[in-house]
Amino acid sequence: MGKNRYVPGFQLLNHQNMKKRTYKVGIGVAISIGDCMKHTLGYATLATTLQQTTAILLGIAITENTAAEAVADGTVNVDVVPLDYNYDFMVPCEATDVLTQAQVGISYDLQTEDGIDEGDVVTAGKGFFVDAIDISSAALAASATFGFAIGHFEDIFAS
Repeated sequence: MGKNRYVPGFQLLNHQNMKKRTYKVGIGVAISIGDCMKHTLGYATLATTLQQTTAILLGIAITENTAAEAVADGTVNVDVVPLDYNYDFMVPCEATDVLTQAQVGISYDLQTEDGIDEGDVVTAGKGFFVDAIDISSAALAASATFGFAIGHFEDIFAS
């Protein structure tokens, strides 16, 4: 595997036929590649939850900028990959425990804009559905001990 296998944020795994969308960034918003983005008052900002959110989720950032570059609303743009079922991502688990095989097949919420919380199962909204896990020693070292989830985004409808 390449030296950049374990990176912060959502790492797109399948680039073929990738769609890209561009949005204007809100004032003072620093964006890193792999951040989850939402729409707030006409501008892209960082998303910190997927569950039962009223915000419009835009996608995962594939470009970055500093807060200083976003000196005013719309001065910089961010390119995102939509939160589409067809795109697979690898993402660090930032809380609460080490991922286990029993968690494959479950949808989780964000812990921050660039990681999931395996202690927060999504019951409505959008979720990150875990298709596989990586809890190798390298993955645990890179993710501050919780491992990485491999999966996709899906819509969760309340029953």
